Amino acid sequence: MGREILPNVLPTITDLLTLEMGIAVIVEAIPSCVILSISTDDPTLGGMIAEGRSSIHQAWWILDLPLVTLLITVLSFTQLGEGLKDRFDPVLR
Repeated sequence: MGREILPNVLPTITDLLTLEMGIAVIVEAIPSCVILSISTDDPTLGGMIAEGRSSIHQAWWILDLPLVTLLITVLSFTQLGEGLKDRFDPVLR
């Protein structure tokens, strides 16, 4: 099983897990952004976006930097998944 099935399933599993990590980052940010999450003193991307929304006309960069960070994080997880899928794919070896 370890020699036949696992090498064929491992690329799909790693790709799926890294895609789910990107989705988890977005799912964490959305409730914080619309102020539906529990209030903590820990900074979150959604909390920073919610704070920046109120001052977008005076200081746009307060909203822009957390959004760019969120975008780069999700794209990085996607690219990591694609790279690991290519690395572990037995057909490409």
